[in-house]
Amino acid sequence: MFKLIFKTAIRSILKDKYQSALNIFGLILGFAAFLFIASYFFHEYSFDRFNTKADRIYRCVTKVRMGDTQEALSTSETPLAITTKENLPEVEDATRIYFRKNVLVTVGEHKYVEKNFWYADANVFRIFDFPLLKGNQYEVLAKPNTVVITLNFSEKYFGNADAIGKSIELNDGELYEVTGILDKIPGNSHLQFDMLASFSSVGFSSDYDLMRWGNFRDMFTYVLLQENTDLNKMNNKLQELIMPYYIPMMERNGMSYDDFTSAGNFVEHSLQPLKQVHLNTTFTDSAAIYGNKQLLYALGFIGIMIILIACFNFINLTTARASLRAKEIGIKKIVGSGKGKIIVQVLFETFLQCFVALLGAVVMLSFGLSVLNSYVELNIQFSQFFAWQGMAIMLAILLFVVAMAGIFPSFVIARFNPNEIIKGLAMRWNTKSGYRNVLVSFQFVIFIALIACTIIVKKQVSLLHHQNPGFHKENILVVKNAEKLGTSRQAFKQEIEKNPDVIGASYTNSLPSMFDGSSNPFSKTDKKNQIFLYRVDCDTDFLNTLQIKLLDGRNFKVDAGGERFNAIINKKAAEAFGWTDCDNKVIYDFNNGGNNFNVIGIVEDFHIESLRETIEPMIIRYQETGSYLAVRIRPESAHDAIEKAKSIWGSLNNKTPFEFSFLDESFDNQYKQEVRFGKLVSLFSIISIVIACLGLLGLVSFTLLRKQKEIGIRKVNGANVAEVLAMLNKDFVRWVAVAFMVAIPISYYTMHLWLENFAYKTKLSWWIFALAGMLALGIALLTVSWQSWRAATRNPVEALRYE
Repeated sequence: MFKLIFKTAIRSILKDKYQSALNIFGLILGFAAFLFIASYFFHEYSFDRFNTKADRIYRCVTKVRMGDTQEALSTSETPLAITTKENLPEVEDATRIYFRKNVLVTVGEHKYVEKNFWYADANVFRIFDFPLLKGNQYEVLAKPNTVVITLNFSEKYFGNADAIGKSIELNDGELYEVTGILDKIPGNSHLQFDMLASFSSVGFSSDYDLMRWGNFRDMFTYVLLQENTDLNKMNNKLQELIMPYYIPMMERNGMSYDDFTSAGNFVEHSLQPLKQVHLNTTFTDSAAIYGNKQLLYALGFIGIMIILIACFNFINLTTARASLRAKEIGIKKIVGSGKGKIIVQVLFETFLQCFVALLGAVVMLSFGLSVLNSYVELNIQFSQFFAWQGMAIMLAILLFVVAMAGIFPSFVIARFNPNEIIKGLAMRWNTKSGYRNVLVSFQFVIFIALIACTIIVKKQVSLLHHQNPGFHKENILVVKNAEKLGTSRQAFKQEIEKNPDVIGASYTNSLPSMFDGSSNPFSKTDKKNQIFLYRVDCDTDFLNTLQIKLLDGRNFKVDAGGERFNAIINKKAAEAFGWTDCDNKVIYDFNNGGNNFNVIGIVEDFHIESLRETIEPMIIRYQETGSYLAVRIRPESAHDAIEKAKSIWGSLNNKTPFEFSFLDESFDNQYKQEVRFGKLVSLFSIISIVIACLGLLGLVSFTLLRKQKEIGIRKVNGANVAEVLAMLNKDFVRWVAVAFMVAIPISYYTMHLWLENFAYKTKLSWWIFALAGMLALGIALLTVSWQSWRAATRNPVEALRYE
């Protein structure tokens, strides 16, 4: 019986090769798009789930509100891990991880500046399942100056030799012994590192108490909770435990806890589940890898819509062809075939076509995945499709599409009455069904909405790239790791400034897009109403090099001996303090025992972070040197300026490689997720258009076949080509018009929600939606008119020859 069903299905598919090809190719595109999106979706959701204890691992986070400013911090105080473990029985274990950027690593003749260097407590491998290939997890980080390195790092510096027991030199003098080898850190870990050193190796000056509350809060603290711990109760206990340590910190800075809270301020400590870290954009930092849940949901929704378009195409074309199979079905019923057998036959035909399409989608992805990854800057591996999750997705989507696209057509065909078939009523019933109009309209709703969303996303990304950030980002060469020059930093800057291709240069620890979020609580001298101010430390040339406008007061003087306790604030900070000028203005810094700063200038607001965020109050303090040297160069001489800077660097420091970037590129790279989202929306909009057009081609072919005699009679009676085209196209225009009315509010609301993520947003202008509707109408008419024209210009004798 199965053999007969199989042969019949093959004959039915091959009988109308054109329609079958349209069906299968539409499904291939739908499957391929959905599989790619699903793979990306599940990759993002898989972050940190490789840890066997992921359900019990939490990161300590803090929300702080002072005055009108609020901070969400992913880092915490150094003593927090030990304090929680000793005082909270629910905490089974706790570990600290500390990120140290731009470390000069020397092994023999090999010297590189490494960006993924971390410190961790010795128990880190008892909490996280980082793949340790060599070494004992209980001992590898138990002693000071020990380090665990990845296999790739080992091969980079030691080749094929065993690195265990070998020494690594950091920053010209710090020697670390390699005690363990890690496999490559899984790509779906929000913590990525090449070297992990023992936390006991962290060194600060002897007068700096690392374990004193308030002295250092740049640690990532992770806790492992006991089974079945209530998170809400745990957060309350954590808050009660920590707050007594904060009260002395406040009192040291001249503020009581009562004064702090009565002003509406708060410090809120909580635990963030490890599985939520990657996709939670509330608590972020520059050290870990983060995604975007909203963009991910949007792509998931697009993937579902595309597969629905492919399903509806299949339903439309299959039911449209049903009338052409009326005699076949009638004969089968007359000779005794029941509805069940006919339903099974049609379902199997659907399954066969869907299975072929799924294989075609996998083949398409195997050839095109590398190009697609390159286009959208992702790293989806083809092997993911054959992991159990990938196989489960493919099986689920196959069954879903077979159910969606096969059940309805099979019941439509099985309902044909042999008597009606003889009288020609099956064709009439099939052609008058209104569900097909609904499905086609739905396709165009998605079609138009995606076009509108594509235009809006492109406009927003363009705005992000071209909005004035308050400084001139073009032609700024950023020399990194300037601290490696040591006492030669000023000599380096002076030599750089001698170059006629250089307009200006400035040392700083913070640049737009290279800001680590450093902030201090400040107030007026009455020590009330604290305000967090973003902190930028720089020399006298910072404002001129970045061309930041000075609104009031003066810049730092070249003779900077008396500038240590002078500061410049931005306009937003001045407004927060209620000032319009800087005359005789003084602010109090609550950090490091407290200091007064004389406000000597007010600058125009500028973006130190991306344009997703609003401009925050900021203080600019004097510091003679910094980690970055920002160099404004003449655009026509960029290459020569870089080569000259590299040569000067080498003459002053031949130990550290010369590293640089351009400020505009770094600033624009902040919007990589939005750019990627725009590319994906554009790509899937094109795919949805192609699938919809394939469906239209199939429906038009069926409509023309059904109406060929009507067209012939109209032409014999004097109808011209334009009248025939209008008659054939009017239904499709009506479908697009209905879809347009539905798609506009949907796309408007969706994009309005997305734009709420940005402090600066493009306008949702009416012309965007009108353009989307016109494009959809134009594409539909071109698709339909191509075949309609052929039918309208055909000799009517051919259609009426046998009448």
